[in-house]
Amino acid sequence: IVNFIEEKCLMRTSSLFMAQSNDTVVPIVMPSNAAQTPKTLERGSRPYSVVEILRDVFQEDFRKAIQDYMEQYPESAKAAIGVSGAKELRLLYLSEPKVESSLRQPACSTAVDLIFWAVVEALIPVVDQSDPDVIMERRSFTANYRMRYLISLWDKRCSVPIIAPAASFPTDTITKQKTAITNQYLLPILYTEEYINASKQMLERYYPEALNTPTAVNGWELAKRMKLDARSVRFEQDSDIQGRIYFDKTWVTMRGENGETVMEEIPPMTILINSELCKTKEIENSTLIHECCHVFLDLLFFKLQMLGGNPATSYTNRKKKKWQYTRPNGPIEWMELQAEKLTAYILMEENNTRNEIERLLSLRGGIRSPENLFWVMCRLATTFKVSRCMAKYRMIELGYQEAEGIYSYLDNVRIPDYGCSGTWQRGITYTISRSDAGALLLSSKEFCDVLQSGRYAYVEGHFCLDTELYIKTNYKNDKRLSTYARHHIDECCISFIVRGRYTNTGYNYAWAARKTEVKDKYQSRHAFGAEPETKARLKENMLFTQDSQIWMKLKLAMPDSIGKAIQLILDEKGITQMELAMRLGVSRAAWRKWCAEKMSIRHIVAICIALDVRADIGMELVRLAGHSFMNNKEHNLLMAMIFETKDLTIVRANEIMRQNKLPPLTEGRDEWLAC
Repeated sequence: IVNFIEEKCLMRTSSLFMAQSNDTVVPIVMPSNAAQTPKTLERGSRPYSVVEILRDVFQEDFRKAIQDYMEQYPESAKAAIGVSGAKELRLLYLSEPKVESSLRQPACSTAVDLIFWAVVEALIPVVDQSDPDVIMERRSFTANYRMRYLISLWDKRCSVPIIAPAASFPTDTITKQKTAITNQYLLPILYTEEYINASKQMLERYYPEALNTPTAVNGWELAKRMKLDARSVRFEQDSDIQGRIYFDKTWVTMRGENGETVMEEIPPMTILINSELCKTKEIENSTLIHECCHVFLDLLFFKLQMLGGNPATSYTNRKKKKWQYTRPNGPIEWMELQAEKLTAYILMEENNTRNEIERLLSLRGGIRSPENLFWVMCRLATTFKVSRCMAKYRMIELGYQEAEGIYSYLDNVRIPDYGCSGTWQRGITYTISRSDAGALLLSSKEFCDVLQSGRYAYVEGHFCLDTELYIKTNYKNDKRLSTYARHHIDECCISFIVRGRYTNTGYNYAWAARKTEVKDKYQSRHAFGAEPETKARLKENMLFTQDSQIWMKLKLAMPDSIGKAIQLILDEKGITQMELAMRLGVSRAAWRKWCAEKMSIRHIVAICIALDVRADIGMELVRLAGHSFMNNKEHNLLMAMIFETKDLTIVRANEIMRQNKLPPLTEGRDEWLAC
């Protein structure tokens, strides 16, 4: 590699780059090219990938670079295809590269790896090489190559590539990393758990006091600590921009004190907040932090885009108007989604927020009634200085699903708060607008049949059973839900599965969306309704076969310990212990108490229902817990429940047990109070 670089130095300008080595930054001299921005890159505002920038701006020829490498270092090239006696290696095919990079790099230069899959043709001996009359035959082989570029995004220079077979490339920050990975646009790849790490890193660096106690993060102070210049201005008339961060010098049209149009050159790393659209302190603060998150996450992305010569990519907006899209999310959309989601994690740090929710709930006896949850939401909004809407959805994200029923609006009108009699299932809502209901009637025969029965009335945004217990009529002859119905919404109202949710604030190129829950790959029940000799029939049979294999694999992997067996199922289904406790309707303390003591057979059945496991898995859990079913009324019911986990809920199971004058599976609210 060194010899290859030295030879390239004869043809290109040498430049100083800062590279990361063993968690330290070292200066190295590398031959480099200066950016040459051709007009072919001026193709609108879509972002450019690293590969496009290297090809079009720095005029890189990946194919020629690898062919040169094989000719200069034939021994390494032979090792890459696994034939030491190969000769005349020639590159036949080179795939489009996979791009790997990391956020954890020096700000002055960025290392980017391109991994190629190559087809190489070579002459190889077909008999013993010691034979003077050795016969050579031309064959094709595959090899993987890694090419590393150092891109100086500030002075717009790029090093020559460091090339080696992928298997022999040295292990370092990029090749071994598990977090802070970036994609081909140098945007971070973030999963749910990584937002926690990203928020902690950002707060540790700029706002450490927010990690210790529930603290309101001030956006102006955060921008100052990040060495960003933040200002409140007035944008052009009818502008829908709430805030904007600039990464390069840009001329901006604004309005002066008397409403006159003013053009001003804005320096890099400046945040402008539109005072006319950020009318509350909460909106202003969240907009500031949103733009700060862009700097923390997306600085490399914007510097990369500036190499393409398009000034429109040197800033990003937060807009008030919601933009609608019919195509899948692209890099700009994901960038906005990530910045918006990280904003919530910064404003309401996870551990502090969860501890504060638990503390506030304990002051209300741990009861998750609509009244108590609304009070908790208001206190959180005051403590963290955020909007009530953000406090509500942060509660839901942290596992308090019951917050779904408070502070809800339909058609810009707030509906009365409501709650469940038991545990609120994740991804479920009991509220639907008239327009959404009309659309659902056209697509769901089941929903249509239910409404045609005449048993339900649309009241306060719910389709509720039209009986005197649940619906009352006031002096104006208007129908309203009874107090009992509002506290037992799951008992009387139709539930709907939430497929997606969007905030009221839109953003340039994207909106902030809440993800739908990943579908459980373990299906405990199957429908067999397809007609014979149809594709649907074949698909049903195939799914049944596949799922039987998945369950059997899980059963064979189950350890002998009941605790470890339950944890294995949780891991396989992607469910946390806290979420399981929520599904069971008990506190975390109660769940820990279950684990510390011998679990009762009722608790095991409750876990089977909460996790929706297949019957044989449930029977195995009963055995591992040291129990067996006896021939009596209670045990007959419990065994039957194990065979109906797909359709039963904890609330319904407890209802069945109480109706038969038997102890419920979980004590629910009473157990919460006891802990």
